[in-house]
Amino acid sequence: MIIEIEHLVKRFGKLEVLKDVSLSVNKGEVISVIGSSGSGKSTLLRCINLLESYQSGTIKFESKDILSSIKGINQYRAQVGMIFQSFNLFSHLTALENCVIGQVKVLKKKRSDAEQLAMEILDKVGLASFANASVMTLSGGQKQRVAIARTLCMEPKVLLFDEPTSALDPEMVGEVLHVIKSLAKEHRTMMIVTHEMAFAKEVSDRVLFMDSGIILEEGTPDELFNHPKQERTKEFLQRFRNQ
Repeated sequence: MIIEIEHLVKRFGKLEVLKDVSLSVNKGEVISVIGSSGSGKSTLLRCINLLESYQSGTIKFESKDILSSIKGINQYRAQVGMIFQSFNLFSHLTALENCVIGQVKVLKKKRSDAEQLAMEILDKVGLASFANASVMTLSGGQKQRVAIARTLCMEPKVLLFDEPTSALDPEMVGEVLHVIKSLAKEHRTMMIVTHEMAFAKEVSDRVLFMDSGIILEEGTPDELFNHPKQERTKEFLQRFRNQ
């Protein structure tokens, strides 16, 4: 077990966005998190990555409470990397520099070593030929692949994807999902918030359905998509089938 969440509560003012959420993530497991907008999916990832504080409960990474045991937030985020729907790249830098900067500043790597790894991973996501291009000139799909490469360069133990395709034009979605599928085949530990149901069904070991701040139902892709138990889950999935 690499991540363990117990009784997590998160409020924005009086609005309780996460209500007593408990979850364990095993090493090498791919978990997709589905549900309507506002159900708490992205907030859950942001709490795990310490982008949001939470009111009560515990989150443990490798059996250690992330609030009391981490030595530095950047070092923690290097191990639990997050890929955002809006890319969050350094727009004034090249693709290569985006992948090098964290290695040098956070991991204290030699620049030559950082560049070598960055080129290997840019090649892996199909962007070696764009290494020296300004990210401003790249398509949305290319930007998201740079963002994935940048996170991989930190050699994280967990990858968190927050709706990685929601800001992309439909024709660019496939190229990003292809990269994520290849990472799943490497048995990386991943949590993916997504609206891509066919993709979630294909890559996940486990699927969580969140509704109104709780994990209402979870199971294998077959269990959740083909044999949902909760009426709310059935209603949600039916709506997707009708789109």
